Amino acid sequence: MKSIVAIIRGQSRYENLRRALDLLSMQIDLRGKSRVFIKPNMVSTSLQLAATHRDALHALLEFLRERYTGRIILGEGTGRPAVEGYGNFGYQDLARQYNMELVDLSLEKEWVPVQVFDWNFRPITLRFSRLVAESDYRISITPPKTHDAVIVTLSIKNLVMGSLYH
Repeated sequence: MKSIVAIIRGQSRYENLRRALDLLSMQIDLRGKSRVFIKPNMVSTSLQLAATHRDALHALLEFLRERYTGRIILGEGTGRPAVEGYGNFGYQDLARQYNMELVDLSLEKEWVPVQVFDWNFRPITLRFSRLVAESDYRISITPPKTHDAVIVTLSIKNLVMGSLYH
Protein backbone atom coordinates (compact mmCIF):
# COMPACT_ATOMS: atom_id res chain seq x y z
CA MET A 1 0.00 0.00 0.00
CA LYS A 2 1.37 3.36 -1.02
CA SER A 3 1.07 6.25 1.43
CA ILE A 4 -0.22 9.58 0.28
CA VAL A 5 0.83 12.73 2.08
CA ALA A 6 -0.62 16.22 1.79
CA ILE A 7 1.59 19.21 2.54
CA ILE A 8 -0.17 22.54 2.70
CA ARG A 9 1.28 25.98 3.22
CA GLY A 10 -0.69 29.01 4.30
CA GLN A 11 -1.48 31.48 7.06
CA SER A 12 -4.53 29.79 8.60
CA ARG A 13 -4.07 26.66 10.74
CA TYR A 14 -7.75 25.77 10.24
CA GLU A 15 -7.66 26.23 6.44
CA ASN A 16 -4.34 24.41 6.08
CA LEU A 17 -5.56 21.34 7.93
CA ARG A 18 -8.91 21.40 6.20
CA ARG A 19 -7.29 21.55 2.75
CA ALA A 20 -4.92 18.70 3.66
CA LEU A 21 -7.80 16.54 4.89
CA ASP A 22 -9.78 17.24 1.73
CA LEU A 23 -6.79 16.12 -0.37
CA LEU A 24 -6.54 12.90 1.67
CA SER A 25 -10.28 12.25 1.83
CA MET A 26 -10.15 9.34 -0.64
CA GLN A 27 -8.03 7.42 1.90
CA ILE A 28 -10.40 7.95 4.81
CA ASP A 29 -13.19 5.38 4.97
CA LEU A 30 -15.37 5.53 8.07
CA ARG A 31 -18.09 3.20 6.81
CA GLY A 32 -18.92 0.55 9.39
CA LYS A 33 -16.97 2.30 12.16
CA SER A 34 -18.68 2.65 15.53
CA ARG A 35 -16.07 4.55 17.55
CA VAL A 36 -13.49 7.07 16.36
CA PHE A 37 -10.82 7.99 18.89
CA ILE A 38 -8.91 11.27 18.59
CA LYS A 39 -5.67 11.75 20.51
CA PRO A 40 -4.54 15.37 20.76
CA ASN A 41 -1.19 16.26 22.28
CA MET A 42 -1.23 18.21 25.51
CA VAL A 43 2.16 18.36 27.16
CA SER A 44 0.90 21.39 29.06
CA THR A 45 -2.69 22.17 30.03
CA SER A 46 -1.98 25.91 30.06
CA LEU A 47 0.65 26.64 27.39
CA GLN A 48 -0.97 26.55 23.95
CA LEU A 49 2.32 26.08 22.07
CA ALA A 50 2.74 22.70 23.79
CA ALA A 51 -0.69 21.40 22.78
CA THR A 52 -2.88 20.65 19.78
CA HIS A 53 -4.49 23.92 18.74
CA ARG A 54 -8.26 24.31 18.80
CA ASP A 55 -8.32 25.41 15.14
CA ALA A 56 -6.67 22.16 14.03
CA LEU A 57 -9.13 20.12 16.06
CA HIS A 58 -12.02 22.21 14.68
CA ALA A 59 -10.99 21.45 11.08
CA LEU A 60 -10.66 17.73 11.86
CA LEU A 61 -14.05 17.52 13.60
CA GLU A 62 -15.82 19.39 10.82
CA PHE A 63 -14.26 17.03 8.27
CA LEU A 64 -15.25 13.94 10.29
CA ARG A 65 -18.83 15.04 10.93
CA GLU A 66 -19.37 15.60 7.20
CA ARG A 67 -18.65 11.88 6.74
CA TYR A 68 -19.50 10.18 10.03
CA THR A 69 -22.38 10.38 12.50
CA GLY A 70 -21.12 7.84 15.05
CA ARG A 71 -19.34 8.12 18.37
CA ILE A 72 -16.25 10.35 18.57
CA ILE A 73 -14.09 10.32 21.70
CA LEU A 74 -11.17 12.63 22.35
CA GLY A 75 -8.79 11.44 25.03
CA GLU A 76 -5.57 12.65 26.59
CA GLY A 77 -3.42 11.28 29.39
CA THR A 78 -1.29 13.96 30.96
CA GLY A 79 0.35 14.66 34.31
CA ARG A 80 -2.32 17.28 35.01
CA PRO A 81 -6.09 16.81 34.82
CA ALA A 82 -6.92 16.78 31.11
CA VAL A 83 -10.10 18.75 31.81
CA GLU A 84 -7.89 21.78 32.57
CA GLY A 85 -6.49 21.74 29.04
CA TYR A 86 -9.88 20.93 27.52
CA GLY A 87 -11.22 24.13 29.08
CA ASN A 88 -8.15 26.31 28.51
CA PHE A 89 -7.79 25.41 24.84
CA GLY A 90 -11.49 25.51 23.85
CA TYR A 91 -11.98 21.76 23.38
CA GLN A 92 -15.12 21.72 25.51
CA ASP A 93 -16.91 24.10 23.14
CA LEU A 94 -15.93 21.89 20.18
CA ALA A 95 -17.12 18.81 22.06
CA ARG A 96 -20.58 20.34 22.41
CA GLN A 97 -20.65 21.61 18.82
CA TYR A 98 -19.62 18.28 17.28
CA ASN A 99 -21.13 15.83 19.79
CA MET A 100 -17.75 14.53 20.96
CA GLU A 101 -16.93 12.93 24.31
CA LEU A 102 -13.91 14.13 26.29
CA VAL A 103 -11.98 11.57 28.34
CA ASP A 104 -9.00 11.81 30.68
CA LEU A 105 -6.99 8.67 29.92
CA SER A 106 -5.15 9.06 33.24
CA LEU A 107 -8.44 8.29 35.00
CA GLU A 108 -9.39 5.28 32.87
CA LYS A 109 -9.86 2.03 34.77
CA GLU A 110 -9.54 -0.52 31.96
CA TRP A 111 -6.23 -1.44 30.38
CA VAL A 112 -4.94 -4.14 28.06
CA PRO A 113 -1.47 -5.67 28.38
CA VAL A 114 0.95 -4.89 25.55
CA GLN A 115 4.34 -6.52 25.27
CA VAL A 116 7.23 -4.31 24.11
CA PHE A 117 11.01 -4.41 24.45
CA ASP A 118 13.18 -2.25 26.70
CA TRP A 119 16.45 -0.66 25.60
CA ASN A 120 18.26 -4.03 26.10
CA PHE A 121 15.63 -5.84 23.99
CA ARG A 122 14.19 -7.55 27.04
CA PRO A 123 10.42 -8.06 26.85
CA ILE A 124 8.34 -5.99 29.22
CA THR A 125 4.58 -5.69 29.59
CA LEU A 126 2.89 -2.30 29.69
CA ARG A 127 -0.73 -1.36 30.22
CA PHE A 128 -2.39 0.38 27.28
CA SER A 129 -5.78 2.09 27.33
CA ARG A 130 -8.57 -0.35 26.42
CA LEU A 131 -10.61 2.59 25.10
CA VAL A 132 -7.89 3.45 22.58
CA ALA A 133 -7.07 -0.17 21.71
CA GLU A 134 -10.68 -1.10 21.00
CA SER A 135 -11.60 1.97 18.95
CA ASP A 136 -12.34 1.28 15.27
CA TYR A 137 -10.43 4.27 14.01
CA ARG A 138 -7.65 6.21 15.77
CA ILE A 139 -6.47 9.69 14.83
CA SER A 140 -3.43 11.39 16.31
CA ILE A 141 -3.54 15.16 15.86
CA THR A 142 -0.39 16.72 17.22
CA PRO A 143 1.93 19.56 16.37
CA PRO A 144 5.45 18.35 15.58
CA LYS A 145 7.72 19.28 18.48
CA THR A 146 11.34 18.80 19.43
CA HIS A 147 12.01 16.34 22.23
CA ASP A 148 14.89 15.80 24.63
CA ALA A 149 15.17 12.02 24.09
CA VAL A 150 13.66 11.17 20.70
CA ILE A 151 14.57 14.37 18.79
CA VAL A 152 11.03 14.99 17.49
CA THR A 153 7.57 13.86 18.56
CA LEU A 154 4.95 13.10 15.95
CA SER A 155 1.83 10.98 15.57
CA ILE A 156 2.94 7.54 16.74
CA LYS A 157 4.70 8.72 19.89
CA ASN A 158 1.70 10.87 20.74
CA LEU A 159 -0.78 8.02 20.40
CA VAL A 160 1.30 5.30 22.05
CA MET A 161 2.94 7.16 24.93
CA GLY A 162 -0.17 9.15 25.75
CA SER A 163 -2.26 5.97 25.99
CA LEU A 164 -0.08 4.06 28.46
CA TYR A 165 -0.90 3.64 32.13
CA HIS A 166 1.35 5.91 34.16
